[in-house]
Amino acid sequence: MIYVDNKDRLLADNEDELRVLLEQYYEQIKKEQQMLAEKYPPNDVCYHALMSGILIENSFGPVVHDYIPFFNTEYEKVFIWTHSKDAYSALISEVKTEVKNTRFWKNVGTILYLAMSYFDAFEGTDEERIINYNWIYDFDPNLSFDDMVLYNINAMDRKFLMSGIIKKATEIENMSQIIELLLRDDVCFTALSQMVSSFQSHYCCLICELGLSPMMKHKSHEPSIWEHGYFIPKMETGIVQACKCVESILGEPPNRNKQSRLIEHKKKWKDLLGIDADDIYKKSGMSYLDFYYHLFDGLRNPSAHSYGNIHFDLERKKTIEAQCFAALILRGYINKHIKSYEEASGILNFNKGLLERVSENMSTKLTK
Repeated sequence: MIYVDNKDRLLADNEDELRVLLEQYYEQIKKEQQMLAEKYPPNDVCYHALMSGILIENSFGPVVHDYIPFFNTEYEKVFIWTHSKDAYSALISEVKTEVKNTRFWKNVGTILYLAMSYFDAFEGTDEERIINYNWIYDFDPNLSFDDMVLYNINAMDRKFLMSGIIKKATEIENMSQIIELLLRDDVCFTALSQMVSSFQSHYCCLICELGLSPMMKHKSHEPSIWEHGYFIPKMETGIVQACKCVESILGEPPNRNKQSRLIEHKKKWKDLLGIDADDIYKKSGMSYLDFYYHLFDGLRNPSAHSYGNIHFDLERKKTIEAQCFAALILRGYINKHIKSYEEASGILNFNKGLLERVSENMSTKLTK
């Protein structure tokens, strides 16, 4: 018999009985975990997923039921499937069941969402653009999508699966460098995820704010007095996530009084980003390093620790400065660590024959 005494210690009539009971308990847990692993996708009968939220235009001339290899990663083979006449093609991921044994799965859908957010200067970061995996039992590309059995998808949701942003196959391959880096580099994956989160909370036009366009089409403005209460928590979250983006790359700023640590930290900027920490961050007029201290102490701390006080003095200008700073740090890291376009595309095994068939002068949903 097992019981707990008043000193909260687990006791048994004897050690042998306790050992047997514990072995039975852990064996039961192991069986339950195995049953769950076998029940939920990917498994032997359900390892294909329709990637909803993205469509492929048909200028490469597919016919109905074409199922063409596109590219692959360690755990996934991605195909372009033309499921219907005169309808945009879909992406299907064929997933290895071994992915369940990994600690964390960077699936292609998440990687594409992050890569497209970066390429679009974070203009399309709303959660409606997230690419979801919709699992299909016994997938057969020669069947109609309507005749397939899907995991945990009701009839109403099913109607919206064949919708999403439309891309050329070549547009996805053009992102091969950032796709390969995100798969290979956890720092980049973490930093870019946090940057996307920042822009989901508070949006500004990076192209205009960083002067990347000759015309400023989207001029930022401070919230009106009736909007301020709505914007404050969004600006605070935007600042905190932007700071986390930078911190994931550079770590916390060192103690200024320790000269050796400061010199070492500045070298880190050069090595990781190709940026001189003493250069001026033009958006603020401070050096990059000085703004980093300001980002931590002057912007992040009041935003992360309000203690119930209204952050009424927070300006949108400050939030934008933090986001632009983080975007420049992220860009520096990516540019410093990506492989060449040819190497990245080769690592992902993009189908060059398919890509050569894509027309850059037209876009169509018509099939051959």
